[in-house]
Amino acid sequence: MARPRTQRACAVFFFFILALFILATSLPALLAWGGVWFIVRRLPTVPRIISLVLTATLILPPSLGPATITVVPIPFGFLLVVAVFSGEWRGVIELLAMFPVWHAIAFPATATASYLIVRRLLSNKSLQQSRC
Repeated sequence: MARPRTQRACAVFFFFILALFILATSLPALLAWGGVWFIVRRLPTVPRIISLVLTATLILPPSLGPATITVVPIPFGFLLVVAVFSGEWRGVIELLAMFPVWHAIAFPATATASYLIVRRLLSNKSLQQSRC
């Protein structure tokens, strides 16, 4: 039987590896969203907020993707990229149908969080350029 200290170390190691995996799979989605920030930087505030929230809602929500014997957490944008390049749109719809409650919560939660983040960042006067 494992000692409590060993069990704790194993649990910490497991969550560290899981966090690294989630970061590695989310990094391309976050970079894509950063690209959208760059593209829409010249738009007025309201269209900029709308476009940033819509793209975040399509790219960033946590989803569950099938692996060989389990499911793994990945951003929904990764599933969309795979569908675009493979032409398997039916697979994305099947994944949405496989976990309907998860996605029913993930999409509105991501939209709400991205709206709050975008509003906060766009209203921060210290991040805006001075007009000298």
